[in-house]
Amino acid sequence: MWGKPFLLFLLGILLGIFFLILPFPIKKERASKQEIPILTTGKPELCLLCHQEKIQEKAHSVEMLGCSSCHLGNPLASSKKLAHKGIVKNPSDLRVVEKTCGQPNCHPADTKKVTHSLMATNHGIIRKLLLVFGEEKLLNSYPKLSVAQLYNPEEPLKKSLALDYFKKLCGSCHLYLPKEKFEDFLGEKGGGCSACHLLGNKEDLKKKKVHPMLAKKIPLDKCVMCHNRSGRIGFTYQGLYEGVQGGIYSKVWKDGRELTQIEPDIHYKANLHCIDCHTREEVMGDGSFYKNIDQAIEISCESCHTQQGLTKRGKKLAQVVVKEGKLYLKGKITEKDYPIKEPSPECKDPLHKRLSCSACHSKYIPQCMGCHVKYDPREKHLDKILVRETKGLWEEYESYRRITEPPLAIKNNQIVPVSPG
Repeated sequence: MWGKPFLLFLLGILLGIFFLILPFPIKKERASKQEIPILTTGKPELCLLCHQEKIQEKAHSVEMLGCSSCHLGNPLASSKKLAHKGIVKNPSDLRVVEKTCGQPNCHPADTKKVTHSLMATNHGIIRKLLLVFGEEKLLNSYPKLSVAQLYNPEEPLKKSLALDYFKKLCGSCHLYLPKEKFEDFLGEKGGGCSACHLLGNKEDLKKKKVHPMLAKKIPLDKCVMCHNRSGRIGFTYQGLYEGVQGGIYSKVWKDGRELTQIEPDIHYKANLHCIDCHTREEVMGDGSFYKNIDQAIEISCESCHTQQGLTKRGKKLAQVVVKEGKLYLKGKITEKDYPIKEPSPECKDPLHKRLSCSACHSKYIPQCMGCHVKYDPREKHLDKILVRETKGLWEEYESYRRITEPPLAIKNNQIVPVSPG
């Protein structure tokens, strides 16, 4: 009889022969080798092993910046958990912008200016409300009160009715609002630089695995996202009127308001966007802290039509050019040359010296007559800063709204159109 060791040896030989003559092949797994991505700057960026989203513009190309230059995190970590430690979804949020967009090789000057701009501070609106509510003492204590201070308010700011009104009715239109904190159209607002510069539908981008586009050329729709209340300039400019709700209307806006089609502004008809006239410093700030929009605005109708492209501060507008002896405005989005019309003889009449251009050339302006505000301390209202409902419900009412020829008033010894309400 054969011993047990010999039987095991024989069994091994038979099994070897069996697998050699087996008709199907056995595939050997090969260890996948992935090269470490190296940016054009020479830095390794392991983020790119997982993140394959396409970047739509050259200035922020993934080959040059990778992911971590903007989104932070640890690009050399070997695990997802460690790589994502300290990561920021929105690099342009003003709470982190100095570490991201404000880096020395990026946009350090711009980020400092933006944080002082009226779009970031909302000081003009806040200041006006404090005065209307008779809270001058609070304004004296906080002469440079910014919306940023309302996110971590000191005790006196918590007791202000004016600020409670602001947080609940006005608190979604400022650059400090964290992006995507709210549902629907409110979720598209805020986010620091991305409030204006980020383009693209979130769901479409996700399906196509495309990174949202950062654009220098900001379309009108981005501006109207916030500039659609008070004088309704964003609506009127493009020929939309927010009339009495529940009547006949042409379209419904993002927040449910019913709008009627009217004749648009002549500049809108020419396909000019807000950025074609308004300067970089007006919109993004020039580093100064302004109390109201009048201090920040530097263009006027005269800047193009009588002053050859000079602003109130004597700055030359780059988009106003001379070709073959004629004056043109070069569209920043369309890149077309628009001839600038000279004022008519009537405009130059000495009797019209105090008339602003808009006093005659504004065809109509929304009139909100008899505005009233109702406050109920027993009910709750969504606080746009705290992102939760708190005690105190604010409701606005008006006697009626019309679209008519604008009433005129005197401001700084000049006759200008006004919108009551």
